Amino acid sequence: MLLLPFTLADVPLVLDYPNHLARFFVLAHPGDPILSRFYVAHWDILPNLGFDVIGMLLLKILPVHAGGRVLLGLSLLAPVLGVLAYSRAAFGRATGWALASSLAAFNGVFFLGFMNFLLALGLAFAAAGLWLTLRRRGWARAVAAGALASVVLFFCHIFGVLLFALLIGCAELETLWQARKTLGGFELVRTGALLALTLAPAIILYGLSPLSSSQAGAQEWADFSHKVWEIFTPFMTPSKAVTLLTGLCAFGFLILNLRGAHFAPGARPALLLLALIFVAAPDTIKGGTFLDVRLALMFGLLLFAGIAPAPPRSLRPWAMLLGLLLVLRSGVVGLAWYDHRQDLADLRAAIASVPPSAKVLAAEGEAPDRLVMPGLYRLDSHLPALLLIERRAFWPLLFADPAQQPLMVRPPYDEIAEPSLSETVDWTLLDKPPTAETLALAAYLQDWRGNFDYVLLIDPPAAGPLPAGLTLVHGRGIAALYRITR
Repeated sequence: MLLLPFTLADVPLVLDYPNHLARFFVLAHPGDPILSRFYVAHWDILPNLGFDVIGMLLLKILPVHAGGRVLLGLSLLAPVLGVLAYSRAAFGRATGWALASSLAAFNGVFFLGFMNFLLALGLAFAAAGLWLTLRRRGWARAVAAGALASVVLFFCHIFGVLLFALLIGCAELETLWQARKTLGGFELVRTGALLALTLAPAIILYGLSPLSSSQAGAQEWADFSHKVWEIFTPFMTPSKAVTLLTGLCAFGFLILNLRGAHFAPGARPALLLLALIFVAAPDTIKGGTFLDVRLALMFGLLLFAGIAPAPPRSLRPWAMLLGLLLVLRSGVVGLAWYDHRQDLADLRAAIASVPPSAKVLAAEGEAPDRLVMPGLYRLDSHLPALLLIERRAFWPLLFADPAQQPLMVRPPYDEIAEPSLSETVDWTLLDKPPTAETLALAAYLQDWRGNFDYVLLIDPPAAGPLPAGLTLVHGRGIAALYRITR
């Protein structure tokens, strides 16, 4: 049921997905005579490589849009499978509540397209479950397996290491607290040292990575009302009503059946810490965006993984409700992606005349409601990445920052590229002389008429003046292509 929507559109409506797919495509075809003029692989010690490695290998075998959906589907299922594995290890049996985490498969973070983050969360839960199993047999195997897991998690996403450290650290902390009356100082020191030894490989790798030397950057905090909405991140869909319904049902079931519930080792302090960090965390820090949204998802998944609620007297109505909600949620996503096929047709018709190796600047107007994640973000900003995949044209916003991805832009294209976290610029900025503030946002707008061949406009306004020097080539629906005349 979760994977059914993936059959309805070859490019699902997920924000960062087209951009990631384009990078995987470039990495999978290093000998392409056109793409190799734009980009070169740059492998380094980076905490964000999970899907780059998998995607590079898979797209050598499968067509790009088939392989891409396999990868995106894996990012959808990974957290649910990780929750199931952790719950099984913690409670010694599969629980229906852990299976209910399928309600959190489609979530706000998934629709933002943070694929490596989702993969890392699933692996972190599975690794923590393995830790709990091995730890019952002693320290040696647990530390060895945990050290290996910390390396794998680091190369998937740094948040995977943090979640793994939180889960095993809180489990050991709870064990020490329960034995506090008979506990000696040696046991405290030994536990701390062995946990440090477990996480040491990831810490060393972080110190060797470019991320360790990057500045914290600007920090932005969400207001209180936005934080309240972000509590529903684990259940977010394109429908606000379905999001609220799912969240209220899930939280309601947990509250009604919390008395007599069993908690996984360390789940209580871990949930408390995540909640406190979520409240205090900024939205953006050290180049990472949507920090509080990520934390909200981690908290929500741990509610499913770390708690085994007392079974209600009548389980059948709740099981039926779970099934209905799962069908409803997949149906809402499927309808949104099915409607998105027309948007993709409009875009492909617009870029059909773009020749290989052309340089295309992308701009955007205001997205219609159907292309916006309620209360979160618009979802079509990275669709211009199809220029690179399907037309082999240069687009300046591919994620190719060597400090974050295993790819870099070759000269002279690097002078008109913004490969980190910049977004498609607003259409109105093209009709004005670039200011210092505008150039800080998108430096490639300096002399854009001289540096680019075409402008692709996503979500064009219904009316308004056309910037000078543009000639319409094709325009329909959500996309319009303009040739730059000099």
